Amino acid sequence: MLTPRPWQLDLDYPILINWWKQWEFGVVPKECLPPEGIIVEHNNTPICATGLYVGEGTKFGFMEWVVVDKLAQPKVTHKAITLCINSIIDLAKQKQLKLLYTVTGAEGLHKRYTKYHGMHLLENNTKTFLCNLTDDPIDLEAFSEY
Repeated sequence: MLTPRPWQLDLDYPILINWWKQWEFGVVPKECLPPEGIIVEHNNTPICATGLYVGEGTKFGFMEWVVVDKLAQPKVTHKAITLCINSIIDLAKQKQLKLLYTVTGAEGLHKRYTKYHGMHLLENNTKTFLCNLTDDPIDLEAFSEY
């Protein structure tokens, strides 16, 4: 049985770290994750997640950090990711957002977004940039193309 729930970063962050490491993705600093996100569980075991950033004072949302337990069964993960993304879309609608944006280099997500979630491909040849606004070194691997 698949069940979505709001993520609780204090409890779920170690799970996210484990999944990112499984995929050799790098670790997103906890304080850079959105406070709201979805975890989908299969028989009470977390299986996938994604977050929702909301632009303060806007009706604009950004879905990011879609990740799945690499050790889970592919048939189950397909359904879990679908439920996870649909749950984020529902959350964005509950927040009365007008637009939900996402960016990914993962071909599987490209197909999924258009086929199952009604998203529209907007750009094909973009480059992304990030500026560290602190004096602290930050591992940027999680933000880089894999």
